Amino acid sequence: MRARHRGWFPRLMLTFLAAACARPPPARHRPLHACESPGTRCWDFEEGRIPDGWTPHRDEFSGKLLVDDTRAYRGRYALHARQLVGGTEGSQGGPKKTLRFELPAHFGPVLWGRVYVYTSPARPMSHAGLFNARYPRPGQAGGALDTLDWYEVATYRQRYMAIWHPPEPPGFPEWVRVSDTPLVLDEWACLEWLFDGANGTQPEAAEPRVWLNGTELQWPETFVFSDPPTQERPVREKVSDFTVLEVGVFLYQGLPVPTDWWMDELAVGPRRIGCE
Repeated sequence: MRARHRGWFPRLMLTFLAAACARPPPARHRPLHACESPGTRCWDFEEGRIPDGWTPHRDEFSGKLLVDDTRAYRGRYALHARQLVGGTEGSQGGPKKTLRFELPAHFGPVLWGRVYVYTSPARPMSHAGLFNARYPRPGQAGGALDTLDWYEVATYRQRYMAIWHPPEPPGFPEWVRVSDTPLVLDEWACLEWLFDGANGTQPEAAEPRVWLNGTELQWPETFVFSDPPTQERPVREKVSDFTVLEVGVFLYQGLPVPTDWWMDELAVGPRRIGCE
């Protein structure tokens, strides 16, 4: 009896193992990668050149905007605003190096964004725009860039800033929100933003919101900027579809210290993309 049991047990185990191996493994459900989400567009700059669809836009004063391998958040390449300098701090006119991108039709009225940014060697005092998204005014289906309302993510007085603008020029009166959070220097920072141009049943598009490394920024300082000055807030016109993106660095006042910005893993979409 004992001898028969020893012979039967290995045969049973082999049959069980063979059956188990023949079955397909259970499906492993993983979260959908943000860049695979419908409507989301991502650029990692790993082509080693300006990505398809992006075209040079602003180009003022010294410096250069290019894709190179001097510093990257991930992979080898990133967008690099190199050695921007020019103008007088506190006075209008500064270096501007940007690219623009035409969004596909029917993008929608809500735009989430994300980019990793590295700034060195100093925090600019001047208004330094990093990203903006534009849209036609109500009743218009499109139009030239200078007819579009727009949202902007920037820095100002060494802190993060977000703005809603009417068409540029002149681009004001504009609604400005300045945070109490200093610009991250000499390390990578993840910036996210929400431009909610639908804003539910509210009569105006929402104010811009920004997150730094996953934490939403607060805005202890808000004001209307205009020339000539006014205290009347602009009406943030609602959005049907965002149509144009701009990325790079655009300073509206001078920059006395040659400064570099690197940008990597840029993404936009109708839903939050998040930091990694």
